[in-house]
Amino acid sequence: MIENEKCSPEIEKPLKFAFLLLLSLWFVLVSAVTSAQQASSDVVPLNRYFSQTWSTQKGLPHNSINALAQTADGYIWVATWEGVARYNGVEFKVFTRGEETGLPDSGIRSLSYHSATNELLVAGSRGGISSISGGQWTSHQPTRSMVNHAYKSRDGSLWLALEDAGMQVRFSDGTEAQFLTHASGYRVIEDKFGRVWFGTSQGLFSIDRNDLTLVSPPREALSGPIFSLALDRNGYVLAGTEHGVWQHSEKGFSSLHPGLANESVSSILLDSHNNIWFGTINHGLYRLSALGLEKLDASAGLPNNRIFSLLEDSENSIWVGTTGGLFRLRRAPFTTFTQSQGLSGDYIRTVMQSTDGNIFIGGSGGLDVFDLARFSAIESPLARPISVLSLANFSNNTVLVGTYTDGVLLYQNGELTPYLNRAQGLPSNEVRAMLHAKDGSVWFATAHGLARKKTDGSLTLYDETNGLPAHFTMGLTEDIQGRIWVATGLGAAYVKNDIIHNISFPQDSDAEYAFSFYAAEDGMWMATDRGVAFFNNQTKNISFVGKAQGMPVDKVFAISFDGSGRAWMSSNQGIILSSLESLRASMANPALPLDFEQFKEEDGLVSMQMNGGSQPSVFHSDSDDLWFASAKGLATIQPTNLAKISEFPIPVVIEQVKLDGKSQLSNELTEMTRIPSDIGRVTFTYAGLGFAMPTRIEYQTMLEGYDTHWTDRHQMRVTEYTNLMPGAYTFKVRARYPGGIWQEANNPLEIAVEPHFTQTLGFKILVFVLICLTIFIVFRLRFHHLKKSELTLKQRVQEQTKSLERQTKLFEYQATHDGLTGIANRRAFDDELVKFCTHARTQNQPLSLAIIDIDHFKQVNDQHSHLIGDKVIAEVAQQIKLALPKDAMCARWGGEEFTVLLPNLDITQGRDHVDTIRQAVKQHDFSNIADKLCISVSAGVAGLNAAGDYETLLKHADHALYIAKQQGRDKVISYC
Repeated sequence: MIENEKCSPEIEKPLKFAFLLLLSLWFVLVSAVTSAQQASSDVVPLNRYFSQTWSTQKGLPHNSINALAQTADGYIWVATWEGVARYNGVEFKVFTRGEETGLPDSGIRSLSYHSATNELLVAGSRGGISSISGGQWTSHQPTRSMVNHAYKSRDGSLWLALEDAGMQVRFSDGTEAQFLTHASGYRVIEDKFGRVWFGTSQGLFSIDRNDLTLVSPPREALSGPIFSLALDRNGYVLAGTEHGVWQHSEKGFSSLHPGLANESVSSILLDSHNNIWFGTINHGLYRLSALGLEKLDASAGLPNNRIFSLLEDSENSIWVGTTGGLFRLRRAPFTTFTQSQGLSGDYIRTVMQSTDGNIFIGGSGGLDVFDLARFSAIESPLARPISVLSLANFSNNTVLVGTYTDGVLLYQNGELTPYLNRAQGLPSNEVRAMLHAKDGSVWFATAHGLARKKTDGSLTLYDETNGLPAHFTMGLTEDIQGRIWVATGLGAAYVKNDIIHNISFPQDSDAEYAFSFYAAEDGMWMATDRGVAFFNNQTKNISFVGKAQGMPVDKVFAISFDGSGRAWMSSNQGIILSSLESLRASMANPALPLDFEQFKEEDGLVSMQMNGGSQPSVFHSDSDDLWFASAKGLATIQPTNLAKISEFPIPVVIEQVKLDGKSQLSNELTEMTRIPSDIGRVTFTYAGLGFAMPTRIEYQTMLEGYDTHWTDRHQMRVTEYTNLMPGAYTFKVRARYPGGIWQEANNPLEIAVEPHFTQTLGFKILVFVLICLTIFIVFRLRFHHLKKSELTLKQRVQEQTKSLERQTKLFEYQATHDGLTGIANRRAFDDELVKFCTHARTQNQPLSLAIIDIDHFKQVNDQHSHLIGDKVIAEVAQQIKLALPKDAMCARWGGEEFTVLLPNLDITQGRDHVDTIRQAVKQHDFSNIADKLCISVSAGVAGLNAAGDYETLLKHADHALYIAKQQGRDKVISYC
């Protein structure tokens, strides 16, 4: 028997300590690795970002962007030499020198946001310093030199880096100090210890608050100009110099990265994922992350290689200020790779993932392979470049490549070799789709028929002679039953047991082309030139979803489903996202509109034109990414990123209120704004300050006291109310990204509409007293004369009752009719517009809307009088009313504008009818109003079929009216 040996206590304790130490080190190591992996997973290569550029052509006052900031309300602020611009995701509002800002000059050099006081410091030329908080500007005492940077430290002291005048500090206790007056100050920052650092033309300095001792770090690189300062993740200083970036620590300063040693670093940003971004004087943008040091410059889309400022916004987008404009990198839903990222060409026709995980891309420029890090062009085996149409996996790490003019090539071991062409029996060298079937055979869809190559090498050809609907074939797939489906220019077919079975599209679908397939367990999805079709394996029926169900296009090139049941469809108008549930619901009930989203250029697509005449044009990779071939690059999306963007909260602000068209800023409104009784139109303008997908932000509004529930405004940023009844109202607005959480504005606006005299309580009491008095007098008279004439008494009672009824009807008439012209007013028109549109949609009848405006009406008022102008408005209204068909409706829209609803008339008929009105007005004799008075009108006409809803219908008609005015007036223009 062998006994276990026991350690002595003297040996056991050190062993336990060593074991615990090793265990602790192991946990630290595992935690470090896990953290590094997590950080790496949050970082994507720079080439996966979507970039966007703004310049003076898009609203900036100047292309040199000196500074950037984002305030707590969500606005992005941009400092330029021609003022500071506030960006709301759609447009820039520019603030320059003057009474509003208190700035002596429009040249803005510095922006610094102090979150503790919600104050944005704005400083620059001629020593100007102002701040804005809560929409109110406050000017500060200027300096004698240009302010390169204004910074407020935690104790409230204001630090100013001055050009050629060193540093100035205005302490919170009211005292001031100035030093280094013969140097230029560039940047100020406060570290985690409360020490203030500043970069100057003579080096880097820190300052002791107590005795103003200047300290210069003992580094030669830090003795020259210090252009930028930032704090690292530990709260230590990072300094941008002429020789890279230097990092401070308890041990002093050290170079951050050798790859930056020869760069002049003008700006530094530590983002929310602890990646560090560097702007340089002449060499563009760098990023240091878990992926290493990456560079982006003008060759990759940066407007200019000289960078002055960097900012990360609340949605984690990176904003870059250059001398050539404002540049942004954001995680858009889609990333598009083009030649600038290494593709051989921008015109991409086909994309596929091989068995080794690489992405193969084919297009007019040839074949590329993407290993998710870089693109590699594959050399043509011919004496000329190849144009690739289709791709298919053949065997492990072997890919078939279909071309436009050279048949099929085989990719293996990084090389292309000829595989099959017309000389070897292929019907055509134009190969648009290929399929490696489960039985080992290979199918080729060509421009002149279908070919099948069996495992023994023999070829079988299919065309119209043996049952194929058409010889032009462009799509192939195999379903779960082993049937080979073929897409042609005259419908679809499948091959089973070497017999072709044609699939005829329903006649009412008007579909001809089938482009591609997606095989499901219960049937086959087909992308066609009239929408998406589904073939049910059990019933053999084909159902369609297309424009009748609201799809924005006829042609759908490809359809694919992700793991969450979302349907991704490519088209010439971008990418359409729906769901399996919505597709099936619309197919079961064609009257039910399809629920979908449409992605365009602003969502990361360089071009909306997707390609789909060859396959596969859409591919779902192993990592759940979707890849799309487009006319300008290779587009890709990870569906989970879409959900992340939707989760961003969107700050909402009410920017402006207009009373009868007169602007009034929201911050000028009091808590309860009194609206005079003569105001007929109140317009609210608002904005959701989301920058990831600004054009996709959805809005809802509610006017408490008028609305009983939230009203969908879709992407409209303006809401208008007319003829509000007297009383108190509160306007609320909320916004979200599609599928996100609604976020309501923090500053709802309260308004009080004052009543007309006839609507006041005193007037109503007076009327009531008079009525009561009249009744009493009549009663007494009737009582005294009752015996004389009972019949007369009854008649008088009836007359009084009718008088009250007439008065009530008069009030009702005034609420819905215009007092000057006698026709319907805008409120009545709004109610009828909804009814007309609903009826037209329900009955599938045409409906036209016209907005008519009296030409040069201001001249009538100016030359004659407003009294004459009123008579002209009334006379034109009567001419319009006389020229209308029985079932039409006209209303006074406001001022000299009229609206006309023409049911049962399409836009062409409506335009003709409105032109009759125009001629009638022009030919009418207005001399009875004023001598030699000639009146003409201009009109814009729109049709409901092209608009979709009444709001868009109004917008289209208004746009057409605008064009009519631009083209010289006295015209009728229809929206097209």
